[in-house]
Amino acid sequence: MAATVREAIRELMSQTLVTMDTLLEASDRELTMGSSHGCAQGKDLWTLITNDIDHEKIHTGQILEARYESRITASRMQRLLAEWLEARAGLIGSLIGLTDEQFNRETAPGQWTYRVVGKHVLALEQDSLKTIAGDQATRTRSEETATRTVSRSRPICAFYQTGTGGAFP
Repeated sequence: MAATVREAIRELMSQTLVTMDTLLEASDRELTMGSSHGCAQGKDLWTLITNDIDHEKIHTGQILEARYESRITASRMQRLLAEWLEARAGLIGSLIGLTDEQFNRETAPGQWTYRVVGKHVLALEQDSLKTIAGDQATRTRSEETATRTVSRSRPICAFYQTGTGGAFP
């Protein structure tokens, strides 16, 4: 596991894609086939994967409990990001199982296709990120302007306070 939290999250997300691709390639029939892995408890692939899911939930609870007991509270932004990841996982999960043909069909007569819904979500997110970046740049420029104004005003004020008057330095 990576040494930093950010790297660990990237490693987990990368493995999520590998696992998802592997499971999407497997057929429903394979779920009933025996598995030699110890966590399958002498049973089938379905038992192995559901055990992995339960195992992950147990350890998620362990981490959350440890954070709670240690009073390691997420900031507002960290909480927001965690909830966004849950929502994104829900969206991805809702698409799993659709065929490509179904993905390109309307969700209901006269409604968007599943693909257009996904495209809409991505476009809205990308627009939001552009707005965030623009707002941050505007705030940075405003702060820099304010800093320059304040630093310039001090000598000017000091100049006039001395009573020497005259031209600007």
